[in-house]
Amino acid sequence: MPKNRLIHKLTALALALVLALLLPACQNEEPEEPSYADYGTFGSKFALRLARTYPFRSPGSTQEKAAGDLIVSALEDMGYTPAVTRFTYSGLDGTYRSSRNISVTIPGTGFMRAREDGTWETFRRQVIVGAHYDTFVSVQDVEAYRQTTEPPAAPTPVPTPDPDESGETTTTSSAASSVPEPTLPDYDGIHDNASGIGALLMLAREIRQEKPGYDVVLVAFGAGEDGQAGARKFASSMSKSDIARTDAMYCMDSIYAGDKVYVHAGRNSLRAYNRKSYELRRKLYEATDVFYEHELYTNNNYMLYTNQASFDLELDGFSTPVLYREWSLNDSDYLPFDELDIPIVFFESFDYDGKSLEDIKESKNPAFSETGGTVRHTPFDSTVYLHYITNLAVTARVSLSSNADKQTVDQLTKRVNNTAFVILEAILKGVHDAQPVSEAVLSGTPAPSGTPAP
Repeated sequence: MPKNRLIHKLTALALALVLALLLPACQNEEPEEPSYADYGTFGSKFALRLARTYPFRSPGSTQEKAAGDLIVSALEDMGYTPAVTRFTYSGLDGTYRSSRNISVTIPGTGFMRAREDGTWETFRRQVIVGAHYDTFVSVQDVEAYRQTTEPPAAPTPVPTPDPDESGETTTTSSAASSVPEPTLPDYDGIHDNASGIGALLMLAREIRQEKPGYDVVLVAFGAGEDGQAGARKFASSMSKSDIARTDAMYCMDSIYAGDKVYVHAGRNSLRAYNRKSYELRRKLYEATDVFYEHELYTNNNYMLYTNQASFDLELDGFSTPVLYREWSLNDSDYLPFDELDIPIVFFESFDYDGKSLEDIKESKNPAFSETGGTVRHTPFDSTVYLHYITNLAVTARVSLSSNADKQTVDQLTKRVNNTAFVILEAILKGVHDAQPVSEAVLSGTPAPSGTPAP
C-alpha cells in the first residue's frame, strides 16, 4: 500500500475514534435554557428601601422630598445626571404644595426609513417611561389615626427579609403566621408605588447596556397621588414637536400585590360602537408580543394579561357604550399623556376576570376581604403583610409545580424584573416601519441622504 494512502487511512480512523468519543458527551448535554430578566434584586431592594425608609411620602411632604433625593442618588450612582424639576400646584383639597419630577434622558441612535424614490431618511422619535414615587397616606393621617384609635396589642415582631441575589426569600410559614392584619401605621406604599419605582430604576440600569433607536425619557413623578400633578406638569411642559415625536408613554403603578399583572392601552384608543384605534394600541400589542416571544410564563413564571372583561360601559365623551377591553378605569400618571393622544402602555396588577364592574377587584384573595379586595390606599399596602401574603401564594404554587426553582422567586423581585424587561424589549423593537440607525449601519444599509425627517 502506498505510504500516502496509509497515512490518509490512519488519519480517518483517528478522526472517527475522536468523534465516537465526543458524540455521547454532546448528546448527554442539556440545552441551555434562555435566561430573561435575570437582573438580580437591585430593583426590588430599592423598592423595599424606599418604602421602609419613607413610608409616608405624601405629596409635598418632607418625606416625599427625601424619597426624591434617594432616587436622585440612585440615578447618579448609575452614572446619570438627573434633571430635577420643582413645581407648585393646587392639590385636590385646594392646598398649594410643591413637589418635584426627577428625569433622565437617554439619547437613542435614531431611525432610518426608505423613501419611495429609493433614498433614505433619518429621523428621531422618543418614548417616555414613568412612575410616581409618592404615597397616599401622610404623617398627619397616621397621627390622626393614633389619636382616635385604641392601640392594638403589640404583635410578635416579624422581620421581612430582603430577597437574596437569586430573588429568593427564606420566610417560614411559622414565623409569618404571627403577622397580624395591618393598621394604618403599618402602611408604607410598597405596592403603590415603590414597586413601580423599583422597576423604573431597574430599567434605568439595564438600558445602559443597550443601544435603543428611541430617545428614552425616564421620569419619577412627584405628587402622583394628588391628581397626577407631577405627570400633568411634565405633560404640560411638552412642546407640540415633543408631543408629535413621542411614540408611547409607558406607566407603571402598583405592580406588586394585585392578583395578576396587566398591561393596558389608553382611553384615547377607544372608538364608538365597540371599535378601537389600532395605531393607538400598537405599542400595547408590542409589549404583549415581548411576553409571548420570550415565553416569560414558561421561563420565569411571569404572566402578563390584557383586560378581556369585554362588557359595555357608559363613558363620558361617548354617545354610545364602549367595550371594556384592553384599557383600565384606574387612573394613574398616564392620564395627562392619554389626553394628548400619545399611545399609552399602562402596567398594573389587578384582576379583571368578571362580567361586571362589581366582579372586578384588585385581588380576590380573602386576606384583603376587609377592604373588598382593595390594596391601594389601604393599610394592606404594607411591606411585612404583603411579603407574607404573596409568599403564601408562592408556597402553594410550589407544592403543585414540578418547576419549583422558578416558582420560589420572591413576587416583588419577579414582577419588578419582568415588567422592566418587557418595557425594555418593547422599546428595542423601535418604530415598526423603520430600523434603528445602529442596526442599519451593521447591516450595510447605505448612508442616508437628503434632509432628515423631523
